[in-house]
Amino acid sequence: MKLDRLAYFSAVAANCIGLALVAAPTASADVVELDILPGLSFGPTTPYGVGCTYVAVARTDGLNEPRTDIAAIGYDSIMPIEEFAWQFDPYFSIPAVLGHKITLWTPLTAGEHSLMAYQTSAGGPITTVTVNPATPLGPICLVAP
Repeated sequence: MKLDRLAYFSAVAANCIGLALVAAPTASADVVELDILPGLSFGPTTPYGVGCTYVAVARTDGLNEPRTDIAAIGYDSIMPIEEFAWQFDPYFSIPAVLGHKITLWTPLTAGEHSLMAYQTSAGGPITTVTVNPATPLGPICLVAP
C-alpha cells in the first residue's frame, strides 16, 4: 500500500511540475528568419517587380510572440496593411501566430530593397532582394530584365 501512495504522489508531483513549466511565462524569443515570398511573379533575372505586392514572413523561435515587426529599410516601398491601420491606431501591429508574423510589402522603385524583422531595438535578420521594373496584372507580376 505504501508503494501505491508513493507512486500516486510522485505522479501528482510530476504533473504539477509539468504544468508549472508549461504555464510559466517565457522570455522574449528572437526572430530567426525573414523571407519575402515571390508569389506569382515571373521574370528572367529576379522574381521581384516594382508595384507588385509580396508576402513577407518572419519566423520566431517561440510560438506566441506579441510584438514581432517587419519594417522596410528605406522609404522606397510601402506596407499596405500597416499603413492603412496606422491611420486609426499608430501602434497597430499584426500579431505573430504560431511563431510567424506575416505582412504585405510593395516596392515602389527598382534596385536593392531590404526588410528587417525585429522584436526589440537590437534588430533582427535582414533580407535584401533586387527589384526590377514590372507590369502588375492583378495577382500576377511580369518582371522585366
